[in-house]
Amino acid sequence: MRSDDHIARYYDRNTPRFLLVGGGGTSHSIHRQLWAPGVVTVADASAYINLLIANTIKELGLTDPLSVVDMGCGVGGTVFQLAETFPASRFVGITISQRQYDIAVRLTAQRNLGNRCRFVRGDFQTIELDVKADLIVAIESFVHSDSAESFFTAATKHLWDGGYLMVADDFLTGSWSRLNDVTQCHVEDFKMGWRLPSLCTIEECVRAAEECNLEMTTDAELSNLIRLDRLRDRVIKRLSPLFQRLNLISLPLFGNMIGGNALQIGLRKGFLQYHLLVMKKQGAGQSAQTHSETH
Repeated sequence: MRSDDHIARYYDRNTPRFLLVGGGGTSHSIHRQLWAPGVVTVADASAYINLLIANTIKELGLTDPLSVVDMGCGVGGTVFQLAETFPASRFVGITISQRQYDIAVRLTAQRNLGNRCRFVRGDFQTIELDVKADLIVAIESFVHSDSAESFFTAATKHLWDGGYLMVADDFLTGSWSRLNDVTQCHVEDFKMGWRLPSLCTIEECVRAAEECNLEMTTDAELSNLIRLDRLRDRVIKRLSPLFQRLNLISLPLFGNMIGGNALQIGLRKGFLQYHLLVMKKQGAGQSAQTHSETH
């Protein structure tokens, strides 16, 4: 089974549970909960990364209308929240999961957003879109790519010169060779359990991005906003060793729990961090914002 098949199966099987227990509510977010100052509800914590991205867009001086592509869009939570914030913009969401695609299409119809939001099913590394974007977002999907190089090659192909790429994801704080044996085992559990072929350091990520003419403009670490003491995390911590002994990591449900426990360990011990990276595509062509303003 190819890596993209593994990832599709992982999300096909786990998405209903993510929506049920994730706390995203009407935001339909299945991303990491971020407990920033002033965030008091689970729903707000689940949607906070979308709010942070919307605020970052404004800080960059990007204005409506925009052309936005979400690489790894889940069931459309980020697309819908950004569409509400930027009512003149148009959005394309890409997901490899048939179940996520079906849910996103249904929610689009329910919200009457079919004229501005559309979803496509496929591998964002190889899909050919009929749009160029002013902005591409990738929330917790970069690590699912085959490699950092393939991810950035795909992103820049659909990004205008002067456009921005925002990546929110997990990163190693040290290269593989510098991790001790125990830490390497935890990282392998995280990668295998959550299907993460391209987990890497920030430095490795940036080098790959620069090869594709992307320049880092912002690196915001958000690890301190993640709560590590939730009841479900304590339960998974107790169950995960049993699932590992039974060699259940290849099954999406159990792999998710084993990987989730490894992530908790990594964040607690500091060999994993959660970052929001903002990159700008360099080039001499027509700028992103100028293009949007003329359409």
